[in-house]
Amino acid sequence: MTTVGESAAVVVCGGRSSRMGRPKALLPWGGRTLVEHMVDLLAGVVEEVVVVTSSTLELPRLPARILIDERPEEGPLEALAVGLAGVEAPFAFVTGTDVPFLSPDFVRAVLAKGQAAAPVMDGFVQTLAAAYPSEAGASEARRLLAEGRRRPLELLEALAYQPLTPDELPDPDCVRSVNTPDEYLAAVGEVEPEANAVLEFVGRARALGGCDALQVPVGTLEAVLSRAPAPLELCEDGHVARPYLVSLGGRDFARDGSIPVGPGERVIVLDASAGG
Repeated sequence: MTTVGESAAVVVCGGRSSRMGRPKALLPWGGRTLVEHMVDLLAGVVEEVVVVTSSTLELPRLPARILIDERPEEGPLEALAVGLAGVEAPFAFVTGTDVPFLSPDFVRAVLAKGQAAAPVMDGFVQTLAAAYPSEAGASEARRLLAEGRRRPLELLEALAYQPLTPDELPDPDCVRSVNTPDEYLAAVGEVEPEANAVLEFVGRARALGGCDALQVPVGTLEAVLSRAPAPLELCEDGHVARPYLVSLGGRDFARDGSIPVGPGERVIVLDASAGG
């Protein structure tokens, strides 16, 4: 795979992911996390990859430069300022972690304009699928933030960006994002229609359920927990029932039944008393 000379990519992944209910960067995709997928894809296209994250999000080890956005409350323009300032190449393609179908040819086509450029899809400028000049972009972003302006579109406008229509770009649909559990699970279904997660039981949950683990189809947490043996009543009112704790991969505890569970994830059910 050929790379675009003197170019970089900035991956922004420090947002709150409020609609998804859990960090999008850590969702499973193709046997790894979404952020790993994005970094690997972009590393084959550009010469350097920078990931901008928050101090509270623990990322896996990545072959990229990791920069911390110390002011995530300022929104994506602050993350852009941090990322563009950390780039050595004169131009950078900027993306989030929520576009798993992003194609290398699309990235090359946007960078090939040699200036600030962004796709316009259905009347909306795709500010997180765009090319920015790194030095001027970082400087202009800081100026806008100092003036209380926080919209990435204002940065593109300040940089006199080139709008790109879908017919100018290869595979324009590749930048569709997965912002909600339904969108993520639908995307998983396109590439892994038979994808499963693992439902594990510990302590009292194991005794009541009569088994150690089950393979179940991916879905929302509530849908996954509904596959447990009948004696277990793991959900109530869309949340994990109070007698239990549920851990995703032994890392994060979850109670909201609407969050998505992805391929290969371990959903561990244990007594609430055991977690105390």
